[in-house]
Amino acid sequence: KTKQARQRWNRPCDFLFATVGYFVGLGNVWRFPYLCFENGGGAFLIPYILSVVFLAIPVLILESSFGQYCQAGVLKSWSRVPIFKGVGYAGIVCVFHSNVFYVIILTWVIKYMVASCRSVLPWTTCGNKWNTENCLHTNATLLRNSSQNAISAAEEFWSKEVLGKSPGIEHLGSLRIDLVLYFVILWVAVYFSIFKGIKWSSKIVYVTATLPIILIVVVLVRGCTLDGAADGIYFYLVPDMAKLLKLEVWVSAATQVAYSVGTGLGTLVLLGSFNDYNHNFLRDSIIMGLCNSLSSFISGFAVFASLGFMANQLNTTLPEVAQSGPGLIFIAYPQSIALLPFPQIWSFLFFVTLLFLGFDSQFVLLEAFVNFVIDGSSRIRAYKWHREFVTGVVCFVMFLIGLLMVTEGGIYIFEIYNTYAVAGWCLFLLAGAEVVGIAWFYGLDNYYRGFTHMLGPFRGRLYLTLCWKFIIPAICLSVVVYFLAGLKPLKIGNYIFPVWAECIGHLMSLSSVIFIPGYAVYIKLAS
Repeated sequence: KTKQARQRWNRPCDFLFATVGYFVGLGNVWRFPYLCFENGGGAFLIPYILSVVFLAIPVLILESSFGQYCQAGVLKSWSRVPIFKGVGYAGIVCVFHSNVFYVIILTWVIKYMVASCRSVLPWTTCGNKWNTENCLHTNATLLRNSSQNAISAAEEFWSKEVLGKSPGIEHLGSLRIDLVLYFVILWVAVYFSIFKGIKWSSKIVYVTATLPIILIVVVLVRGCTLDGAADGIYFYLVPDMAKLLKLEVWVSAATQVAYSVGTGLGTLVLLGSFNDYNHNFLRDSIIMGLCNSLSSFISGFAVFASLGFMANQLNTTLPEVAQSGPGLIFIAYPQSIALLPFPQIWSFLFFVTLLFLGFDSQFVLLEAFVNFVIDGSSRIRAYKWHREFVTGVVCFVMFLIGLLMVTEGGIYIFEIYNTYAVAGWCLFLLAGAEVVGIAWFYGLDNYYRGFTHMLGPFRGRLYLTLCWKFIIPAICLSVVVYFLAGLKPLKIGNYIFPVWAECIGHLMSLSSVIFIPGYAVYIKLAS
């Protein structure tokens, strides 16, 4: 059997476009602006920028250089530090979880995108089959005079028409047929994006990585021309320096950065392994970190300009319209769009932007998992159509699991995934173990020899040494302790999850990180 040559990017810039497309996702549009607003406005940018400089960029350099130097997938790369090979397995488990639930957000996005094509936006009126007697039109007079029991039309559209939300996780209910249809379409599209490998997906990423940036700029320019936009931007940026004294603000900044670049997942190790051996990963890593941060910052302007306009139109305060999580992206923002002239156009444009932002992140994550399966078995690689077959099986398995989240109780399962599977303490424990494994066990002297072999003489050695050996492990350990010490019951609105559901969530967190000590023990026993 002949050994197949490892795939390569067609052009050096393919790596940069693929990674920027992967990092710049949905979290940049709704998660960063809200966190900035909630944690001190402009003051939040201080811990955020520090986290980018001392956490994100060093991790990006570490992962991309590791994959490029080893010229292999995640597990084969970690074979150089056998006792830490469990980090590779842990990252792949997190990637699996991400693939299962991330596409659900895109399913909701398509639902809104399709609804945007109606002559009247359905989240602006109350005469629909899903509305209740407490429904409120998106109308300034009605909203100002509303009672305490009133629910906006946008909120009812989200909870009743999109989700068909059941009373709790104990009541999964039936499948949401329209969501299932969109779910199928997405998985088929994802399959055909990667089934031929990176030579095919690298062509697609030029569209999925660049178009959202253009669309965000269009939305930003339009938003800044609206009445009240300046008030929204003021609320977004005005610094509340007192917030910097609160530990949770610093943790929020570090968490957003780690979540945004997927620290520890090993995806960048894989993408870097497709580079030529002498590719300038150092330059690309810095560009990646800056692009990710700038896209978040610019998205904040676009989002809060529109929310400022909404607050102005409804004669209310901006904090009342700036809600967290899905509330911002699926309730408040559609409401603000509905107040614009030609709202269908702007709504469709906004949700197309979200679709492209999330889509390339999704297929890069899937590429990482498929490569893990293929790299791990020479028997699989011996078959002619092995990549197409493995990709199909992986997509189908993830699709079946994801079906649970397009039921009437699906939002509760989604929230468990979103809170525990690839978030919080497990993500930081994984990133910390990755850095410690290379900096302390493989040894930076050995690692820097590889650097010099790939790039020649380079600058920034002291900065990287301090970050990899001391700063990043300290940040990761502190955040892990913070999360574990402050565990709170999981809830959505007034609904508190039962204990058994929270236990499942914690087991999902453990399902990845358990491989780190587990494989180390296995290596010791085997030797």
